[in-house]
Amino acid sequence: MLWMTLIGVSAPVFANEGDESGVKDMLNDIPEIVAPVDPAEEVEEPKVVEGMDLDGYYGECRAAVYRYFKAPKSVVKQQPDVEVTFVVKVDAEGNILGLSAPQRSGYKSFDQAALKALNKAGRLPAPPAGWNASMDKVLIPFNAESVR
Repeated sequence: MLWMTLIGVSAPVFANEGDESGVKDMLNDIPEIVAPVDPAEEVEEPKVVEGMDLDGYYGECRAAVYRYFKAPKSVVKQQPDVEVTFVVKVDAEGNILGLSAPQRSGYKSFDQAALKALNKAGRLPAPPAGWNASMDKVLIPFNAESVR
C-alpha cells in the first residue's frame, strides 16, 4: 500500500498589474520576524546628559594636575614633542580610582614626572552631573607645554 500525506499549502496570491493595493495587502500580510534577544548580550548605552560640558571638565582636570607637573628639561631639550597620556578613572567626587598609560613617552623620567604630578594632585575636580564612574574616564596628556 502506498500512503500519501497531504500538506496544506495555500494557493499563491497574485496582484493585478497596476493594482498597488493588492501589493500593499500582500506586504502587510508578511509577519514581522524579530530575532530573540539574549539578556546577557544587552549592552547598556551610556546616558548622554544635556548640558554636560565635558571639554570644560577635562580642562579643569588638566589644570589641576599641570600645576604640579615639572617636565625634565633634559628630555624636553632632547625630544621637544615628547608626550605621555594617562587615562584616569574618577568617582563622582573626583577621587582618583585608577589610572593607566596606554602609550608611554619612552623616557622614564618624563613618565615619572607626569605620575608624580597626578599623585600630588591627589584628586580631580568633581565631574559634572551625569558622570558614569564605571564608564567615563579623563584623558590627561603631558607634553613639554603642560606646565603651569
